[in-house]
Order: sequence, then C-alpha cells, then structure tokens
Amino acid sequence: MAERYDVIVVGGGFAGVTAARECALRGRRTLLLEARDRLGGRTWSAGWKGFPIEYGGAWVHWHQPHTFSELTRAGLSVAVSGDTGRAHWHVGDERRVGTIEQRDAVARRGWDRFVEGVREALPQPHAPLAALPELARFDRLTIAERLAELELDEEERDVLAAELESVAHGPLTEAGAVSILRWHALSGYSLELTQFTGGRVTIEDGTGALLAAIADAAVFDRRLETPVAAVVGHDGHVEVHTRDGDAFTASRAIVAVALNALGAIEFSSPLPEDKQRAIELGQASRGIKVMIHARGEDVLQNSIRYLHPFGYLGSEMLLGDGTQLMIGFGGDAERCDPTDLAGMQTSLDQILPGYQVLDATSHDWFGDEFSLGTWAIHRPGWYEHHHAAMRRPEGNVILAGSDLANGWAGFIDGAIESGLQAGAWATAHD
Repeated sequence: MAERYDVIVVGGGFAGVTAARECALRGRRTLLLEARDRLGGRTWSAGWKGFPIEYGGAWVHWHQPHTFSELTRAGLSVAVSGDTGRAHWHVGDERRVGTIEQRDAVARRGWDRFVEGVREALPQPHAPLAALPELARFDRLTIAERLAELELDEEERDVLAAELESVAHGPLTEAGAVSILRWHALSGYSLELTQFTGGRVTIEDGTGALLAAIADAAVFDRRLETPVAAVVGHDGHVEVHTRDGDAFTASRAIVAVALNALGAIEFSSPLPEDKQRAIELGQASRGIKVMIHARGEDVLQNSIRYLHPFGYLGSEMLLGDGTQLMIGFGGDAERCDPTDLAGMQTSLDQILPGYQVLDATSHDWFGDEFSLGTWAIHRPGWYEHHHAAMRRPEGNVILAGSDLANGWAGFIDGAIESGLQAGAWATAHD
C-alpha cells in the first residue's frame, strides 16, 4: 500500500525545499523526495583545499526580493567582493589590459544597443508576459541573431560576445536573446547593476546556510537518494513511484525538478502537448563553473575571451600566500577538464598569462543527470509559447523550479519565488 501524505514534493533544490516548508507550515503532512544524497539542487556549498566554495549558484543581491526576505528571516549576512584591480579583454588574438571601467566602457557601447527596446518589451520584469507582443520580437531571436543585427566594431563585438557567453553559459546560437533582456530588466535596466547582481554579493556562511534555514523552519519528511520514476495522476490523488519501486500517494504533488531533467520522469496521465513540447525543447545552458587555485601576482584580476574554455575568469579570493582562488565560466563543459592540470595551464595562459595552476575543481552540471545544465537560459520562443503552459497546474500536479520563475529565473531568488507559489497552490486546494 502506498504511504499517504497531503503533499509530495519531488526535488530538493531551493524551490522544492521552500515549497515543502510552506506546505508543512500550513499543517499539511508533507514528503520531500530528492534524487541526490544532499539537498540544494544546483547550489552546493562545500569545502575544497581548506576554504569554502560554491560549486553551483552562489550570488545574491538586494534586488532579489524573495532571497533577501529569507536572508533577513534567517539572520544571515552577505559579503560584497572587492573591486577588480586589473581588467583584460581580447580582440581577436590580442589581449588588452586596463581598468575595469575602461573595459566596461567598451562593453556598454554594445550592450546598450543589444538591450534597446527592453523597457517596452519587459515593462514589469516580474511579469514577463505583460507586454508579450513587444517581447515576442526578441523572443524569436537567439543571442547570436540579435548580435548580428547590431553595428559594432571588432573590439565592441568581441567584448560583448564574451560578456554574453558568460551569461548564456552555452552557445549563443541556441540561447534566447530574452535571457539577456530579462536579467537586464530585473537589474533596473542597468548594465552596472546587471554585472553586480551576477557576481559580487554572496552569503557569508554559504548558500547551504540559507537552504538549511528554510528546510529547518518546518517539519516534513524527507528522503535523499530517492530518484522518482513516475508521477501518476488519479481523480482526487496522485501517486509518486520511485526508481527503487516504492510508492507514495498524496492529494497534491509539486514537481520541482530542473527543466532539462524533467524528461526522465514519466507522467501518467500524459502531460498536455504544450508541456511536452516545452520539456523536449529544454533550456540551453551547458557550461562549466571551474575553480582554479593559482600562484601569481597578488592582484584581483578579471579577464574575458570569447569561445575560450573558461572565457570569463575572475579572482574570487586572495589567500595571502601568493596564491588566489579564481572562478571561470565556460560555455561548453565538454571543453574544460579541471582534472587535466596541464590542459588547464594552457587555457589559463591563453586568457591570463603569468599564473601557475596549482589545482582546479568543478562539478559537471551538464553531465549530471539530475540537472543536465546550469542556470536557466531559455531558447527562442520560450515566453511566446511555453512559459505560461509550464506554470499551469495539471489536475493535482504543478511544476516548479527556478527555470519556471516569473522573475529571477536561473537564480536562487527564482527558485524561492516558484516554491512559494507552488506551496500556496498546493495548500489552497483541499
């Protein structure tokens, strides 16, 4: 006999944990099923070489309302990273060096042209469909197609392409242009704030501290290392079957699984065709976040190079012994192997010469069957054809997750937003 709950939540990232908390706080008997051996989803606080790192999502900002509400509730503080001491950018094979302000001036000339029209297309950044006819003309374009519309010189194009690739975390020929416009609009229609929201503010005690604060705020059952195989809808209840053959039943189910991993779960009755098309389309991120322990000049550096294995490289922490922790973002996880230190050294020399690679680490989110990608970078047509469909409940089941958020999709804030909304839905229908 299947064990009975009021709500079953599938997926233990920030969205699933938030949804489980909300349901439990409203008095519902709640079960959370997580495939991994830990909670957190595409966030993962861990130790490496004696210092804390974030293998997945890390950055937060006070423009992200749900995250900062939870940080305040938990009594957690944030830290702001130091200003870059030296900036580098590549034009063709030539590396140029200057201040971050000089490089940003180049980036701005292209960026401002790329986002022209965003205020009309996204007048309410947390309601992305509010001006859908205006948004649709951008939503039909890849980043590469939008870039091709702009009149840029070689320096402007190479700098902008490198900046866009670091955001897209995947091929510009597949990532939708709206992924850039959305981030820009949510950041107050400001390039400076877009850069700040994406890489300057972290949680002092790590993302794991916030996750634990949410998870421990209510009592609900949780099972780790329990991948779900099927979600079966019935009249009045839902059955959830695990790969190990266990079965659980509930009045409502919340499936808070990464978009690219949803295809591994069988839904019976089948999901409507519009949802199936969205799941088949997936989202475009396939990149890598790599941490590099390097020896060299004791300066906070930042270097960008389009189509490099980790083409956005920044100093994260000066360690006081002539070494530093660097973080790189590459658009294709299959082009960067952190276990190959000789290869990592060659790549580092190509983007920031003068440093010795001592060690490197990452998690392969693209190869991880429970994510199959990094943060949400939707393909063209997502908002015109799929966004509303994926947020619509089907009977006693609703999908959730950062990939489906109205606001900060791809961020912790989007996950919390989606978890709050799913928890409210699940407890409003008895």
